[in-house]
Amino acid sequence: MSTQPTSHKPEFRPPTSTFFGATRADVTQVREGTLAFVGMPSDATHSSRVGTRFGPRALRQESTRLVETLRAAGAQGLYDTRSGHRVRLRQATTHIDIGDARIDPLDVGATTRAIADLTGAIADRGGLPVAIGGDHYNGYPAALGVSESFMRRRPGQRIGFIQIDGHLDFGDRLAAWGPYNHATNARRVSELPNIDLARMVWIGIAGWVDGKDVEEIEQAGGLIFSAEDVHRIGAVEVARRALAHVLQGSDHVYLSIDIDALDAGFLPGTGSVVHSELTPRQYLDLLTTFSSAPLCGVDLVEVSPPLDPSGRSERIAARLLMEVLRERLFDLEGP
Repeated sequence: MSTQPTSHKPEFRPPTSTFFGATRADVTQVREGTLAFVGMPSDATHSSRVGTRFGPRALRQESTRLVETLRAAGAQGLYDTRSGHRVRLRQATTHIDIGDARIDPLDVGATTRAIADLTGAIADRGGLPVAIGGDHYNGYPAALGVSESFMRRRPGQRIGFIQIDGHLDFGDRLAAWGPYNHATNARRVSELPNIDLARMVWIGIAGWVDGKDVEEIEQAGGLIFSAEDVHRIGAVEVARRALAHVLQGSDHVYLSIDIDALDAGFLPGTGSVVHSELTPRQYLDLLTTFSSAPLCGVDLVEVSPPLDPSGRSERIAARLLMEVLRERLFDLEGP
C-alpha cells in the first residue's frame, strides 16, 4: 500500500475559451465601439466537405492561445516584426463574446433569423459584430443583420462590401439547397437594400468561375480581383483599390473573409479546396490594410477542423482574424 499522502487539491480545469480571451457577455452589454463576437456553428448548407460547424469552437481555442502569449509578456508587450509596432493587449472589457447563435440544421430560415438578430442587435448598440462560421452561407445572415440595423439607425447610408474568397459565391440556386447556401451568399448580399452590386469587390478568385456571373458583376460596376491579380499587382495595392472602390458613395465596409482563398497547400482544413491561391503573407497584407477601414461588420468562415488533423488550419485562421482586428484588440506603439 502506498504511503504517499493523498492530495485534496481540486483538479485544475482550464477556463472555457472565448474569442481572443474576450469577456463573456450578452448583447445588452454592447456599447459604442465594443468588439462583439458571435459564433455561427452551422454547415447545413455546404454541398460537399462538411465540418465547418466546429470552426467557432476551434477558433475560440486558438485565438485564446494567441492572446495568452501577449498576456505572458506583461506590460512590455511584444514586438511585431511585420509592422515594427510594439503590441499590447487591451483590456478584455473592450471586446466581448456573446456566444453562438441558435442553429437549426433543419431550418435554414430560422438559423438565418437567429444570426441576423444577433449581429443586428450588436450594430444597433454601436458595436462591431464579428461573426465566426460555419460555412459561407452564414456570412449572408451576418450581413443581413448589419443591413437591417442601418435601415433602422442610419437610413439612407450605404454599405460597401468586400469578400476575400476563392469563389464568387454569386449563384442564384444550388441543386437541392435552393437559393440559400454556401454558393449563393454573395448574391443574397447584393440584394440587400443598402448594398449596391456596384460597390462590391471580390478578392482571391481562382479556378473556373461562371462567365455569366462575372459579366453581371462587372457590367454593374463591381470589381473582381483574381488570385493571379494579387500575385501580379500585390496584395497591398489590391486592398487599396478595393477600399477606394467600395468607399465611393459608401461610408462603411462590411468584410467577409473566407479562408478558402488561402492556397490549400497552406490551409487544407476548409470546405472547398482551390489551388494556386493566396499565400499567408498576401492574406495578412490584405487584412492589415483592411484593419484601418471603417468596418461595420466582419465575418470569417469555412474553417473545418476535422479536415486538418494537424490543427494548423485553425491556427492560421485565428492569426488572420487577429490581423484584421489588430487596431481594435491591441494598443500599438511605433512606426
